[in-house]
This record gives sequence, structure tokens and C-alpha cells, in this order.
Amino acid sequence: MAQWRVWLLPALLFTVIVCCSAQEDLNVVTNDISEGVTTQSVTLKCTYHIPGYYKDNFIITWFFEPSDGGEKMVIMSKTDDENPIYYGRASGRMEHVGTRADLKINRLELLDDGIYTCDVNFYLAKASGDGKTNLLVHHFVDFVDILQYNEGDYVWAPAGQEISFDCKATRAKPAAVLSWYKNNAIVEAEPDKITENSDGTFNTESTMTMEATLKDHNARIKCESRQEPRLLQGQRKHDIVVLNTSGTVVTAGSVIVMTLSILLSHILQ
Repeated sequence: MAQWRVWLLPALLFTVIVCCSAQEDLNVVTNDISEGVTTQSVTLKCTYHIPGYYKDNFIITWFFEPSDGGEKMVIMSKTDDENPIYYGRASGRMEHVGTRADLKINRLELLDDGIYTCDVNFYLAKASGDGKTNLLVHHFVDFVDILQYNEGDYVWAPAGQEISFDCKATRAKPAAVLSWYKNNAIVEAEPDKITENSDGTFNTESTMTMEATLKDHNARIKCESRQEPRLLQGQRKHDIVVLNTSGTVVTAGSVIVMTLSILLSHILQ
């Protein structure tokens, strides 16, 4: 009978503590907003205070809710010291990093945009909590094109007459802002027209009209894109054409010189 008491009383005490103790709130800290760029990586932070007891018995679960209103789903789970298990479309691109619950997503895609919830549960210590991060996935504009012309084309523009150029920036997120330049001096244009694509990116179109003068001969007309997020501010794309206002035939030599100049401008950006 004494032997029964030796193990029965501790077992009963453990059961009472685990089953009847109140659930405690665990302070889980995440970033409210994180930003990333397609094809690159981002790490979603998730830290917490470790309880003083049963600290090795926990369950970490990451949830994902797409920004397009799709269903909330589990994308990672980890129990105790076991290896994490990944689920869903991005399972092959995720990894648990650090000593807490940070989640790294590699080769970001537009569909990774949404709300991520980090849930931490110390199930024996009866302490749990969660934190949310809104991940914004940006996309650098695919290309910028002055329509109807190839880059570096000479464009006949009679002096004293108006000429219009149309420019399009394709698949940017957020939408690209287009600016026009004549020999690096800004030129006013009509307001941008923005349309949304089915994948959540945007196309931007801009029209610029100017009156050419004889002094504009060989002037470079440039349409350039920029995007507002900090991660994209240093990256821009442009297209360039060259004005011919003199009516003279453009020689092959001058075309080569201008083409080299345009290529050099791309390299120096």
C-alpha cells in the first residue's frame, strides 16, 4: 500500500496542476508590418518570454490569411524539440530560424501577401499567446516602354509642331509613377492612368506632349518609373528615344554613338 502512495500522490498533484490551473497570457511580440520584394527573402519575427517551468513543452503554430480574402490556414507547426512541419503552397520555401519562433520565407511571391499569426502555447505551463504581422509583398516593375518605338530610336519631330509620346510601365506593385525628362530636365505630362491586373500588380500609362524646336535636335526623351516603398526607391527603369528636329538623315555613326550613350546611362544607374 505504501508503494502505491509513493507514486500516486505526485501523479494526482501533477494532474491537478495541469488540468485545473488557470491559463496565463503569454506576451508574444511580432512586427505589425513587414515588407518584402518578390524573389527575395523576408524573416517574420516572433519572440516571447519563456516560462520558468515546463519550458521545453510547447507548440509553435504559424497561420496565414491571404490578403485576397482566402481561408486562414496553418503553414507551420513545431512541437517541443521536434523538427517543424510546413504546409501549403509555400512549404518548400519556409524555414524556422533563430531561438524563438521566427519564420523565414524565401523566394517571395505575390501570393505570400497577407496576415501571418504566430501562436505560442506552453501547454504544460498553461501559458499561451499570439501576435500578428501584415506582410506586404512588393514587385519591381517588369519594364517601361515608350510605345511605338524601340529604345534609342530617332523620332522625327518637326520644329514648331507638337509631338506626343505614350509610355507604359507594366506589372508593378505598388503602381509605378512615371516621369518624363528632356536631357535630364523634367517635362510636364498628363496625369498617370493606372489599371490593376488580375495578380494584384498595376500598369501605369502616361502621355507627354511637347513642342519641338531646332535646339531639341538630338535631345534625349526619357520616360522613367519610380515606386514609393523604401525597398524599391533605389530601383528605377526607363526607356529613351532621341529627337530629330533638323530633318537631316541620321547616319549610322551617330546612331552608334547615341546607342552607346544610352547603354552607359543604364550602367551608371
